Amino acid sequence: MKFATLLYIKNTIGDYLLLERVKEPNKGFLSPPGGKLDIDKAESPVACAVRECFEECGIKSRTSDWKLIGIVTEKSYPDIGDIMIFCFEYLKSIDTLPDASNEGLFRFVSPSEIRSANIPDTDKLFIWNFVLKNKSTLFSIHIDCESTPYKCIVEQE
Repeated sequence: MKFATLLYIKNTIGDYLLLERVKEPNKGFLSPPGGKLDIDKAESPVACAVRECFEECGIKSRTSDWKLIGIVTEKSYPDIGDIMIFCFEYLKSIDTLPDASNEGLFRFVSPSEIRSANIPDTDKLFIWNFVLKNKSTLFSIHIDCESTPYKCIVEQE
């Protein structure tokens, strides 16, 4: 199983920072910044959030700038396999788009446009539903991607 982060960063009007990815996984799709934990260094999920935010967005942050909002487990995600994703909300806002990087181009997307945006199926069908609720409680979902349609089990919300 792989372990990764997704970083939900907003501007002052509440639009989400998304990356149009030029690499797999999710090449060509809009996705929040994030990446895989460095398991060999026993990197914690929040330390990964800090590192990935700087590497992908050029934003310097601290562990205290992040709030864990959800845990997503995906079984047999296409081109990845089994993965556990830690979803973090950035507690500060940014209004300047990060520069384009080798990961892709950034843009802000309003919450009302998320469902019509070109985002991966599991994000569109399941993950964004919980992120957009913006509840104070942690969510946990398990998505089975072995066959279509994908199935989602809500473990906590």
